[in-house]
Amino acid sequence: MERDSLAYKTRRKLQVMAYHVLPHDFLSKLYFKIYLHEDMDLKNPKKFNEKLQWLKLKYNAKSPLVVQCSDKYAVRSHIEDCGYGNTLTKLLGVWERAEDIDWDKLPDKFVLKCTHGCAYNILCKDKKTFDKKGATKQLNAWLKENFAAFNVELHYGEIKPRRIICEEYLGDVIVDYKFFCFNGEPKFFYVSSDLVHDRRAEIGFFNMDGSKMQMVRDDYKDIGNIKMPECLQEMIEASKVLSKDFPFVRVDFFLVDGNYRFAELTFTPGACMMPLNPKKYDIEWGKMLKLPM
Repeated sequence: MERDSLAYKTRRKLQVMAYHVLPHDFLSKLYFKIYLHEDMDLKNPKKFNEKLQWLKLKYNAKSPLVVQCSDKYAVRSHIEDCGYGNTLTKLLGVWERAEDIDWDKLPDKFVLKCTHGCAYNILCKDKKTFDKKGATKQLNAWLKENFAAFNVELHYGEIKPRRIICEEYLGDVIVDYKFFCFNGEPKFFYVSSDLVHDRRAEIGFFNMDGSKMQMVRDDYKDIGNIKMPECLQEMIEASKVLSKDFPFVRVDFFLVDGNYRFAELTFTPGACMMPLNPKKYDIEWGKMLKLPM
């Protein structure tokens, strides 16, 4: 569903209304039923998606470190503290209002992001033709949004202040490596291409030795077999360090010209409603996740 479509905008407005009037547990169960066609058990969660939902509703927003590491600006200090500051993308600016951006000081190519949610990204490939007025309007609109309201991802609502950051443009061809980590141990990962365009992306799941897993996400195309990069083991070791303080987190990296860069820490992948095929993985991965109950 395109962001500019009436259907998308209407859905978002309805989600915000529901967030403010309905109990969050009830609303999460409703979305779970709509998206996955399954009932959700929060009292005795066993499946992977169910356990992620439990963390989303009962744990993440109460953890100061989870909130910090969900903030695309504040997470940078945590990455530095863990010894991986060299993997951070160069920061070009930080603002709390789009009107404060000094466009003249930015390079010809850059990336703008809001820090309090997902998919709040604007890419500039040529500053001469870049719509600064449109970008300012869009950024300010995003800053007003409480991202927690859309899929009850409560930790995003705790991010304060909401900011805009500008990062170095890494290139036109970027591949993502995303490691699913359970209590500091990466168990598997997926590789994705063209995630900038979201549902046009291709993804594939892999075991830690680089072999392909026989599973897909029904909402994305399969990426097929690929050659693993020479820095795969380095990414695995970095994932262990960056995930050690959490019961679950997905550690995401960009692969650029054979080198890896930190992307983000993701605590609620797919808003905890990933359509896994075959469904046995929802059970198997659920067994790996030990909740702090």
